[in-house]
Amino acid sequence: MTTATFFAFTYLFMSSLLVSAHPVVVDLSPRPPSTQGSLQAPSVGQPNATRGIHSLQDLFDGNTRFRQSARVDAQKLANEEPSFMFLGCTDNRLSPGSIFNAPAGSILAHNNIGNQYSPKDASAESAIAYAVEDLHVQHIIVLGHYGCKGAETAITGSNNASRYIRNWVKSITELYTTSRRREIVILRDSRKPKRGRDAGVKTPPPASDAGFRALVEENVKRTVDELQKSAVLTEAYKKNNSGYHTFVHGFVYDEVTGVVHDLGISFGPRGVPIPHVPFKALAAARNYHRGNDRPHISKGKSWEFSSYFNS
Repeated sequence: MTTATFFAFTYLFMSSLLVSAHPVVVDLSPRPPSTQGSLQAPSVGQPNATRGIHSLQDLFDGNTRFRQSARVDAQKLANEEPSFMFLGCTDNRLSPGSIFNAPAGSILAHNNIGNQYSPKDASAESAIAYAVEDLHVQHIIVLGHYGCKGAETAITGSNNASRYIRNWVKSITELYTTSRRREIVILRDSRKPKRGRDAGVKTPPPASDAGFRALVEENVKRTVDELQKSAVLTEAYKKNNSGYHTFVHGFVYDEVTGVVHDLGISFGPRGVPIPHVPFKALAAARNYHRGNDRPHISKGKSWEFSSYFNS
């Protein structure tokens, strides 16, 4: 036997002893499919977070996972009375339950484009009646969000939107065209027709634009103001003998940072202190005041206002 053969034999012998002493354990448990170079669809119980939910089969699989893992106490949920009602936007990608990490059954939500309310809106008024009269919610929160498509449509005046959507956001459009808040004035004027741009700016502003963000905030304020005309709330405040109170607040959610801001416009029954709102309040908005020392805004011209607002 040569030296090389002897060492090879010794190596194989020792390897077999190590394997027998430490057997290899093969993990046969299911693993989520790889997202790199594979188009394999996830099986039941293996959601693929990168592709979302697009089919009825996805819904069925999701419900299967829900039944297997959620262990929902149906009786507990049936007896749960939510403390919060949210008047939110259809366009918002996250629900209030997700944004506030709220337990199931603790939130009632009513959504429409642009988180709007009008005393003439029977759908919203009936939802508020249910929340106040039957569920005895303690807080109604108007939740706007930056980048709102309803506010965007009001800014662009998009003809691509159907007349139903344009009619629905008409109140936001009027707010955009008449607001004197300085950020909105600057945005509105910067988009007007001027030399070399006869049609004006028609593309949507980025969600980070100060004027766009201001319009979202002012729309929430307008909605809260309209809620003071709610017949349901007015009647509840008149009675004021039910042992509970309903307060209304205006919040704005930042989809980029996840931060929720308070607009400092809460109201409730007369004479009842507003509960502490822990969310950081935004600074008070400043309006544009036209004077003799400031330029006149007219159609077809564009002015730079920043020097007037930096003081």
